Amino acid sequence: MKIINSKTHAVLDYLMVMILLVSPNLFDLGEKASLLCYTLGIIHFLLTICTDFSAGIFKLIKLKLHGLIELTVSILLMVLAFTVFGDNLNEEIYFACLSLLILFIFLLTDYNKKPS
Repeated sequence: MKIINSKTHAVLDYLMVMILLVSPNLFDLGEKASLLCYTLGIIHFLLTICTDFSAGIFKLIKLKLHGLIELTVSILLMVLAFTVFGDNLNEEIYFACLSLLILFIFLLTDYNKKPS
């Protein structure tokens, strides 16, 4: 069941950017994990402002491609959680949870309909 429309997804995207940018201090992440969070935050911001939906400024990227990028990031974060960050339980849990959050948003978003 797709309960998130593109307008709500846009709001969630900007919240995700904020989460990514404050997480290193909030969760006491190490240097490598912090760098990944800041990088993902900037990339997600750029992705959001370049997507063809209500929050997009430049509207260069189709919403479906936006969703596929988020799905890919979710999968990669889960892999990273248990490999690169597997030796630090705090970072492992953080990236696994972040991965699941992005995955749930992907699964619940209707990428086909424009909001009415």
